[in-house]
Amino acid sequence: MSGDASVGELTLRPNWTTAAGALEGVLAAEGLELPRHAVMGLTGHAWHLCVTSEGGIAALPNGPHDLDWGAMVERYARTGLAWERFARQARGVELAVAKDAAIAWARERLDAGVPLIGFDLQVHEFAIVTGYDTGREGFLVESAVSEEMGGFAPWSEWPSPALGIIELFAPLGPSDPDPEEAVVGALGTALELMSGGGAASDQPRGTAAFEAWADAFEGTEEVDRAGNAYTLAVLQAARMDGAAFLGDLAEAIPGLAIPLMHAQRAVLDLTQALSPLLTLFPFPAGGHGNVSNPGLREAAANALRRAGGHERRAAESIAEALDSLGVG
Repeated sequence: MSGDASVGELTLRPNWTTAAGALEGVLAAEGLELPRHAVMGLTGHAWHLCVTSEGGIAALPNGPHDLDWGAMVERYARTGLAWERFARQARGVELAVAKDAAIAWARERLDAGVPLIGFDLQVHEFAIVTGYDTGREGFLVESAVSEEMGGFAPWSEWPSPALGIIELFAPLGPSDPDPEEAVVGALGTALELMSGGGAASDQPRGTAAFEAWADAFEGTEEVDRAGNAYTLAVLQAARMDGAAFLGDLAEAIPGLAIPLMHAQRAVLDLTQALSPLLTLFPFPAGGHGNVSNPGLREAAANALRRAGGHERRAAESIAEALDSLGVG
């Protein structure tokens, strides 16, 4: 027996932030097409940055996923769909019990024709779950690697025991967001994330993450080659979408045009500061020995500090915009 979501064509949209790519795909299938930068800006994905360290190694690859996923239920509703979430983090026997509950939760919704967004299916990223196959015991998925691996994720390999993370989201129907409330919420989320809020752990985030990242390059701490390159790629793409989102808002809301244009300029300056680092540390190779080269490490630290300064400018301008709305 198998179950399949009965909405329109479900496709993971191209995005380094795969959760937003999956969300965009579900929205499009529901007839709620939004440009990528709008999805990124409304949900706050455009502004996430967390630089994780463990065991003397900095810029690990889990940073882009280290955020308050519970907050996404409310943030995703700004795009026009209401959502519910099933989440667990466990190990061993507790993880097995949680997985059984998650599969039951997912099957009930898939049987009703509802697609899901899920984490750690085929790869440690987000994917769209389009159905399941009880005979083969697994989910049918649209992931970043499903073309190469086939669109099947066996339950025996999900979730990865090393992570022990279950994250599933299901749409509930139209959320009919108030446009002004959605904009205020989105700008508030941007300010919160830039200021280091939205924590799922005690790892540095927001502007503090830029400083911690620069400190790692300036010190003797090992910088994870793959994680550093991945975090840079995700960050640069996210902030470029963020700049486009701010530009749209500046055009749509004349009363906020000046502070939002200043914020957009600061974010564009940030992406310009980061641009050389994507050449020094390209994904997936990570620049080979570049992360250990003293001169390049110093240059990277300087670029990251400049980027952090631009982000602080952007946050100040967004705070000014919110103050003018009486929300500051």
